[in-house]
Amino acid sequence: MTKGSIVKIRISDADKTELEQFADSAGKSVSEIVRSAINETKRGQVAGHQRRENIAKLRRSTNRMIEAFAAKPIDVPKLKEIAVQVRKDAVRVLS
Repeated sequence: MTKGSIVKIRISDADKTELEQFADSAGKSVSEIVRSAINETKRGQVAGHQRRENIAKLRRSTNRMIEAFAAKPIDVPKLKEIAVQVRKDAVRVLS
């Protein structure tokens, strides 16, 4: 990627620290995080909406797995199906 223009914004020291920590934990630069938020906003998406949706899907699929383990007898084919879905949902959250 070629270097582009610089945009300066003012945020509190606490917000800057949180943004830097978030970027670090995500393995991205602050610029990448800000560009991503800008692009999502331009597409009419609320920043982080897709991630929250993916986390909600993962939570629902893990709840289904817990319910499947609680059933007596355990329906192994159903449990395998749910496990596949949990894996897919986890990949979406972690990528």
